[in-house]
Amino acid sequence: MVLNVPISPDVEAKLKAKAAEAGVDVRTFVALTLERAASRPSTDEILAPLRAEFEASGMGEAELIELLETAKHEMRAEGRA
Repeated sequence: MVLNVPISPDVEAKLKAKAAEAGVDVRTFVALTLERAASRPSTDEILAPLRAEFEASGMGEAELIELLETAKHEMRAEGRA
């Protein structure tokens, strides 16, 4: 697939610089960057198992917030010790 995407001169300059750092031409750099981005799972895909586990636990939102707040305070206390 070939795409023609309008970008600002600033973005074009940044892409050229990053491509040069990577030792490839801009077209290759952009193609590799897009392939990596498209291959990564979405946030929803990453969080799906956690959401399912939360729903299966029967825990309510208020309980979860309290659990996380308690854990946060415990971790901070450990960091100061």
